[in-house]
Amino acid sequence: MKVRSRLNVVRAIEDIAVAQSGYFTRAQAAESGVQDFQLQRAVAYQQIHRLGYGVYRVAGAGQDDHQDLRVMWLRLEPTSRPRARTKNPTLWVSHNSAATVLGLGVLTPSKHEFISTTRRQLRADKAKVRVRSAGLARSEWVVRDGFAVTSPLRTLADLDATGTDGGHLGTYLSDALHSGAIQRSDVDALNLSQSTDALLAMADKTGS
Repeated sequence: MKVRSRLNVVRAIEDIAVAQSGYFTRAQAAESGVQDFQLQRAVAYQQIHRLGYGVYRVAGAGQDDHQDLRVMWLRLEPTSRPRARTKNPTLWVSHNSAATVLGLGVLTPSKHEFISTTRRQLRADKAKVRVRSAGLARSEWVVRDGFAVTSPLRTLADLDATGTDGGHLGTYLSDALHSGAIQRSDVDALNLSQSTDALLAMADKTGS
């Protein structure tokens, strides 16, 4: 009987977990007919791991370099279906966290950063959520590694607007231009607080 209960949990959430790199939330499990005691039992059997309040991952799902960010992303919107998260999102990874997911620059976020269409409750020391009720235009976000994340250009504008220092911003800009993630003409149209040439010069100086 115990083995059957354990397998039922894994099977019940299989489609959701596969779509989310092995992760699922307590709310998603409940929608699939899994009760709390079954989750607890599956954790005890080490078939799933509890990673944070209300977030789990199937054992053996593999390495994830963005695990902490992904757990927070799921916690902020625990009932959302996997497809909706990246097709019609209302929550986006942003700012320093976006730069990390995009692999641009050397920015290390002190807390996870998001843009949301609504206010979301979470401890302020764990995440910073900026509310933009109108959300983002489709051109302002991309899908990377399973996340809806602000586009390279939108991320650059956001980092500039929040006062990111010239050295870090310049390194981000240099990486984005050299990789082709953004175009020089698009950057010039942003009217950043510092000139593009000054930022790139600062990036070169910092990297030398």
